Amino acid sequence: MNTIIDCIGNTPLINIEGIYVKCEYLNPSGSLKDRIAKYFVEKAEKTGLLKKGYTIVEASTGNTGTALSMVGAVKGYNVIIYIPRGLTRERYDMMKFFGAEIRFVPENRTDIALKKAMALGKKRGYFHPNQFANPWNAEEHEKYMGQEIIKQLKGKKVDAIAAGIGSGGTIIGLTRAFKKRNPEILTYGVEPVECAMTYEHIHNMRAVCKPHRIEGIADGFVPPIVHRNLKMIHNIIRIPSSDAIREAKRLAKDHGCFVGVCSGANFLAAKMIRERNPKIKTIITLFTDEGEKYLSEKWFSSK
Repeated sequence: MNTIIDCIGNTPLINIEGIYVKCEYLNPSGSLKDRIAKYFVEKAEKTGLLKKGYTIVEASTGNTGTALSMVGAVKGYNVIIYIPRGLTRERYDMMKFFGAEIRFVPENRTDIALKKAMALGKKRGYFHPNQFANPWNAEEHEKYMGQEIIKQLKGKKVDAIAAGIGSGGTIIGLTRAFKKRNPEILTYGVEPVECAMTYEHIHNMRAVCKPHRIEGIADGFVPPIVHRNLKMIHNIIRIPSSDAIREAKRLAKDHGCFVGVCSGANFLAAKMIRERNPKIKTIITLFTDEGEKYLSEKWFSSK
């Protein structure tokens, strides 16, 4: 290994309460987004989309921005992140420590951040990965994380997966990987009750996104990666923010896993799948980011 980005991936797969959990919060910048940050940058370098002296620009609610900032620091690229206000202070601070420039948009307006990143990314000397639409996102999870899990399961096939819908790359990429071994796999997306845009789209409901605390998923729109692959998703499980926060705290207290709110939501959803489908043997979910990123918020740090 030569740099910190060589430590990305090969995270543990552990069994908690009969559910298999991929511990992605143990990646160097504290989330699964390290994977796509490295993959985007290195593939863009190989294809000539990213050259020495270019600036990386992306829209993020925190984890992808932090991961790209870290990778940019290692590889010598300037990084600009468009990000909504109102997120945990740690997210902004980590990006700044990695040397990124933060450009704020109004609270809960990831759509505006994305539009600004896309506009700047079209200019000469800039590279915009576009995590929400780029097929490389799902490609990384299919080729790497998915294969890691398959190897770690030692022959067991995956019967069901529960994963939060943020950019959509994780849930679609892993489903593709597991489907090759089990065509009947059940894929469940996880969204906050307050902002279940994919659920409402699937059920032809009027889409309404209210503020929520499950940062890292549910950005107020159905991401293009998911929209293109809706048939892969069996159903959406909606989790209240308060329940996800409570579950994240319980996972720390009962199992020593200090993880973020999205991880709490994912684990709750996985337990619900097992309760509804007792015949299912192997359920996969993810601990997507670390709890340290939420400590400045009273709603998370208070007992």
